Amino acid sequence: MKTLKYILLGILLINIIPLCNSQTSVKSRQVVTLQSVPGNTPGSLLAESKEILMQRLIYMNIHDVQIAPNNAKSELVVTVGDTISKAMLSEILLIQGHVSLKADSILVLNKENLLEAHADFSEPKFPTLCITFKENKWKDLESMTARNINKPVAFVVDDIVYAAPMIKEKIAHGKISLTGGGFSKTEVRKLVAVISSGPVPLKFTIVSKN
Repeated sequence: MKTLKYILLGILLINIIPLCNSQTSVKSRQVVTLQSVPGNTPGSLLAESKEILMQRLIYMNIHDVQIAPNNAKSELVVTVGDTISKAMLSEILLIQGHVSLKADSILVLNKENLLEAHADFSEPKFPTLCITFKENKWKDLESMTARNINKPVAFVVDDIVYAAPMIKEKIAHGKISLTGGGFSKTEVRKLVAVISSGPVPLKFTIVSKN
């Protein structure tokens, strides 16, 4: 009887283990092929674009990623194993990343002008994008905000206005916080990644993805 009991227990375990394994989540790999616009671009620009997009994905906490340039076709083949939606992956790859603040003048948000950008989720309902300018740009920001109190300043990415908050007072110490405008946590993380990695020198279109 004991032998029969152990045999039945063994059969039961054999049946349970595959069931447990079958329910383990498996990350599906995504492959996206980017074509530069226009084509026939120098290999050096493809290589620079690869490095910037790699940094951008790492800022998005995507680490299982490979980007392979195909110089003959002016393409980048991006393979991602980490979990990210297809829509967000496409968006983060296609943004060129020219970011600025526009009021009656323009302040470009690039590595020459910015000290850093980060997300603030201390108020869960109001994800906030925090940007700090380098000290040599504080006067420019102060002048812009002083001239435009009670007027909107446009936060622009690749000629698209993401937000247009009202300026309530002049900003004297080079730090701005953008809250609202429909920003989700994912949106704020994406903007931090784009600003922190800098603009891609090439414009791309997606020619295939799976």
